Amino acid sequence: MNDTSRIQLGTHTLRARNSGEGSTNIFCLHGLADSLEIWDGIAPHLEPYGRVCRIDQRGHGESTAPGGPYSRNDLADDVVAVLDAEGTDTALLIGHSMGGVVAMTTALRYPQRVRGLILIGSTSQCAAKVSDWYERIARAAESDGLEGLRRAIYGGKSKKIIRGDGQGIAHMTRMLKSLHDDPLTPMLAEITCPVLVLVGEQDPMGPKASRIIYEALPRGRADFISIPDRGHWLQVEAGGEFLDALDAWLGKCLP
Repeated sequence: MNDTSRIQLGTHTLRARNSGEGSTNIFCLHGLADSLEIWDGIAPHLEPYGRVCRIDQRGHGESTAPGGPYSRNDLADDVVAVLDAEGTDTALLIGHSMGGVVAMTTALRYPQRVRGLILIGSTSQCAAKVSDWYERIARAAESDGLEGLRRAIYGGKSKKIIRGDGQGIAHMTRMLKSLHDDPLTPMLAEITCPVLVLVGEQDPMGPKASRIIYEALPRGRADFISIPDRGHWLQVEAGGEFLDALDAWLGKCLP
């Protein structure tokens, strides 16, 4: 059974959806221009491990967008505010792409609240070329709303449907752009919880970005798995090897 709620955070409201039961809390963070529905296919696989919470991050899906700009810390604060609203002391964070950036920042900012990280096709830094791409996306969203955002990310022929607030997603995109001048990579050695880094070998964002994360994490606390013949949205493709990797790691890290 899915329970959908709206969590009031003062300047904005986040939509959350919970399913499953248990003492372990699993918190799912989607990527740029996605929404909490991106986790619907994999949520039933996670529910035997505990309570699964999915949110629309600010400006995405049915969550509202406060005025910007947004910092990575602002997004980490959102995560902890939802944990507080849900009465949750600690959670395992699963972050895809941009959601992984938010998950890593939360683990650095609130280490006592994060019991583990699963990072799917994420990144901790970006080159100047990627930074410029993020800026073009943000400007397209500001000038032409969600339609401009879709064209800038996926191309004019894409039929991808994006739901949310174009201005809010522009602020989120510039948050990602900050990874050029202020990368997370040098800080990752401070992460104290166990981490699973997952990436598809065919990920157009580049498997190297996930390898950089893994190599920056403390030795002995992280595992790295590259999935053959898979792309950027592993949680949607949800092939057997991906699910097997999740089960093996969760079985090792959860009581």
